[in-house]
Amino acid sequence: MKTFHSLIFKLIAIGVLLVITGSAVRYLMMEKMLRTGIEEVVNAQQLSLAKYVAQDIDQKIQARHEALSQVAENMPRPLLRNPELLEIWLRAQNGALNLFPAGLVVVNANGLGAVSDYPIVAGRRQLDFNDRDWFGAVRDGAEFAIGKPGIGRAVKEAVVNMAVPVRDGQQHTVAVVMGVTPLGAPGFLDLVEKGIVGKTGGLLLISPKDHVFVTSSDVTMRLKPLPLPGINPLHDQAMNGWRGTGITHNAAGQEELAAVASIPAANWFLVARTPSTEAFSVMNALLSAAITNSAKVSVFLVLALVALLIYLFRPLKQAAAHMRAMADGHQALAHLPVVREDEVGAMVSSFNALVDKLLLSESRMRYLAHHDALTSLPNRMAFQQSLAQSVALVERQQGSLALLFIDLDGFKKVNDTYGHDAGDQLLVQVASRLRGCVRTSDLVGRLGGDEFVLLLTDNPNAEKAAHVADKVIASVGEPYDLQGAHPALGASIGIALYPAHAHSADQLLIVADTAMYVAKRAGGNRHHLSS
Repeated sequence: MKTFHSLIFKLIAIGVLLVITGSAVRYLMMEKMLRTGIEEVVNAQQLSLAKYVAQDIDQKIQARHEALSQVAENMPRPLLRNPELLEIWLRAQNGALNLFPAGLVVVNANGLGAVSDYPIVAGRRQLDFNDRDWFGAVRDGAEFAIGKPGIGRAVKEAVVNMAVPVRDGQQHTVAVVMGVTPLGAPGFLDLVEKGIVGKTGGLLLISPKDHVFVTSSDVTMRLKPLPLPGINPLHDQAMNGWRGTGITHNAAGQEELAAVASIPAANWFLVARTPSTEAFSVMNALLSAAITNSAKVSVFLVLALVALLIYLFRPLKQAAAHMRAMADGHQALAHLPVVREDEVGAMVSSFNALVDKLLLSESRMRYLAHHDALTSLPNRMAFQQSLAQSVALVERQQGSLALLFIDLDGFKKVNDTYGHDAGDQLLVQVASRLRGCVRTSDLVGRLGGDEFVLLLTDNPNAEKAAHVADKVIASVGEPYDLQGAHPALGASIGIALYPAHAHSADQLLIVADTAMYVAKRAGGNRHHLSS
């Protein structure tokens, strides 16, 4: 019978094709449409917010520029030779002082110390300003300069310095007026530090020429250095002058939607950002609903197929009745006649083959009932039965037993890294190594997962059990070969002796398990003898 003539093939193929095609088309269309729409909306909102906050900061910097320029223009030049009177005059500049709460400082034209400052900060007048970027810029002819944000040498807090020149009638620079604004000053960068975009997003204020985060909604990032080039492509573009919206990844590797706006007055730029997981949470919920609906459609199609198959394969009922009679013992086990070459005939032929192999299958099932299918070791039920028998025998002979409860260290990491197939291969190799650590008269079993047990039956003492445990740790610790990968494992082993530590098989297993956890908590890859 050709496969393509099979009704089962045709029905299943049609059903699967409909489900897969419909689900895939709906999913892809919805994802593309929703992602595009949501991304456009979020980008527009973030860019609007970024521009608003950037404009606010730009205006505040311009206001400080104007205030410093007025101070420089209105300053009586003779006061530059009288620090006490200049201090009194600075004290009266209320408008500028409100914008520069950390002080107005008049610096000598040669940069060596300040003529005067207000409010007075100890040691500030004796500082050498020649290495300050803002002083060098004004000295070299700039009308206004903003220094690199940082911790002030005198005020000992995060500040930004702004400066303008004081010129005489011949336009010679005779002094420099510098204003100091703390980054956390009220009314300065509040919109950034208190700004929250969505539920978990925020704002970043960046000085590209200084390569620092000026401040952020996360104030722990204040004055932190920028990431190195190549780590964040969108950030690299912004550093080169690009402005707009896009998708990027933050320092933790999380995808974010970002909008970038300029602050011309300071040559800074502002970034508004929102994690993609938050931005697309609604989309993900809708897609999840779509998948759920697809699953419901799939169930419906399966039920429809079942109904159709019942109708089409009604002749199977007669064959099934004969099989039931054989299974119940009312009819001798015998071949059924193959009446036609279709799915029914194929099923009957398979049943006839099954009859021939029934005894072999039963033997195999009995074996699997008492052995682990992966490692062929005795499973939990078989091991517990053997343990109980050994305890009863040792009790009559007044001998001893040692039980080693083994839990693999690092198996989950291997399983997660290389996959479950590799994990299964690893367990098979571990089982083989454990068999090699004991005598043929001893018992090795797998309780499940990465838990194994060894039962030493030759009247062992604590020293011999510890010796076997050391052999197990050394053997398990050897590298494994998993298709070119060579992971390593450890073993945490709990040791319990009968009758020293327990009075029954179940208690012995519990005591060994408890001792294993003591070894595990002590760092693993070691053994612990129960107390």
